Amino acid sequence: MIVKEYKKNPIIRNDIEPLFISAFPENERPPADIYFSSFKKDINKLYGFYDDKFVGFASLVLFKDIAYIFFLAVDDKCRNQGYGSKILSSLKEMYRDTVLLLCYEEVDERYPDNGIRKRREAFYKRNGFIDNELKTNEFGVVFETAYIGKHKVSFEDYKEIFAIGFGKWTLSHLKKEK
Repeated sequence: MIVKEYKKNPIIRNDIEPLFISAFPENERPPADIYFSSFKKDINKLYGFYDDKFVGFASLVLFKDIAYIFFLAVDDKCRNQGYGSKILSSLKEMYRDTVLLLCYEEVDERYPDNGIRKRREAFYKRNGFIDNELKTNEFGVVFETAYIGKHKVSFEDYKEIFAIGFGKWTLSHLKKEK
C-alpha cells in the first residue's frame, strides 16, 4: 500500500474530501475548508492510502508521545476487503514509538445504530486497540476512546489534543462522561 501525505501531495484532497464528507455526519466533523487548512501545522497529519487506487485516509494530531487518529475512513468500494486493518497497520508502523489513540461512538443498546457501533468497536479491538477507560461528550455526541501503546491517555491530554485538532474554542463543547 502506498501512503501519501497531504502536505506533500495536496492533490490528494480530490480523493479525500468526498469520502470525508460522506463518511462522517456533519455534526461530527468540521467544515472541509477548516479541516484541510489545519494540515499546514506540522502537528496535524493527513494521509491518503492507495493500492492501485485510492482506498481511504486517516488524519492525526501529534501531541507529546501521542498520535491521535481524528478521522479514518475507507472508500465505500473498498470496504470489507481488509483495507481498514491495512491502514491501521501502516499507522502503527509509522508511529510505533508513540501511543496511538482513537475514539468511536459510544456502544449502548439505547442507540438505534448500536449494531454498527458494535462492529466498529470490534474492528478496533481486532486490530489491537484496548479500552482507554475514558468517555467524552463532544458537541453532544458520546465517544469511547481506545489506544495502543505504553499508557492510557488522560482527559487532560485529550483536551489538549482536542484543542490542537479543532481549536481552543471547541473546548466548551467537550466534557468528560461518567
